[in-house]
Amino acid sequence: MAMSTFKSALYYVLLPLVALIGNARWCNAQLIVPGPLVLNGTDPNERQVTGLDDPLTGDAAISVDAIRTNRTTYTTVNGTSLLNGTFVPAPMNYSAGMLVTIVPTTANYSNAQLELNGLGPQLIVKAGGLPLDSADLEAGVPARLIYDGARFVVLTSTTLPCKMGFHVGSREFCIEDSSRSELTFLAAMTACKNIGARLCKNSEWVHSCLRSPGFIGTVLNYEWVDDAANNVNGAKRVGNGGNGETGTIPGIDCKHGYWAVPTDSVRSRCCMNR
Repeated sequence: MAMSTFKSALYYVLLPLVALIGNARWCNAQLIVPGPLVLNGTDPNERQVTGLDDPLTGDAAISVDAIRTNRTTYTTVNGTSLLNGTFVPAPMNYSAGMLVTIVPTTANYSNAQLELNGLGPQLIVKAGGLPLDSADLEAGVPARLIYDGARFVVLTSTTLPCKMGFHVGSREFCIEDSSRSELTFLAAMTACKNIGARLCKNSEWVHSCLRSPGFIGTVLNYEWVDDAANNVNGAKRVGNGGNGETGTIPGIDCKHGYWAVPTDSVRSRCCMNR
């Protein structure tokens, strides 16, 4: 029916209800029809239902916009071993096929669990049923999970743990805990390749230095970086000296460093992809 006709019909359905309530200030009304309700007014503005807020209860109507933005299945989670989050509206239970998106506020510990709206902790696993390793879920990075009836399975990509002697630099790479003894640039590059790694990129080295409070204490002098960006005439080294800016005070610092002759003997550390 046309919107104008629908409004008239709805008016005459609701009017008796209001009259029965008398002095009540509000009422709830429900329109039950035997089939689909078709809005076919000639004006596009008459063919829509407006004013739908975000749903607050499980039986509430929901707008397409709320569905598209995953507003009811997206939440920030706090914690490391037990990740806690809250959905609005609250789910009644965990059900197989339930899809959720979580954003951790901090990196997780190994064997982490997820609890939503106080429904009880559930183990989080990766592909193959492997429990989470530490920092598999990085702080601030959304992760998509599905509940398989017994646990939450991570659908987004996860990373491998760092091998002994390395620690997490970020979601993408591991970096050595300490620097290696002084070698020429080519010798340092070869030493890393011999253990299945590579010289750290400048960005990886600086990120790790700024991110980890104890990192700068392991920097003893210059360190080679960026094996792919160097040549026979110059190679990058970081961690000491100045950074080329006026007023720079030379010394050990996360952002200090400059080019050097590749045949110099300089310390280094290796990185590897996760």
